[in-house]
Amino acid sequence: MDDKPRRIVDITGVELTPGESAVCLGNGEQGFECCCDECDYFLLCFSEFDPKNKKSEK
Repeated sequence: MDDKPRRIVDITGVELTPGESAVCLGNGEQGFECCCDECDYFLLCFSEFDPKNKKSEK
């Protein structure tokens, strides 16, 4: 089962694509305001973050 939500619309009305920061309309590079600071799915945009991995990298 995929943990990523299918369609998220920010309070500003911008459709977000959590986990795909390069194409997400809320990334601040697509002509819309950056929504990342308030995004509930912010960590999905970082491949090094894996909530299922209990090991910490040092």
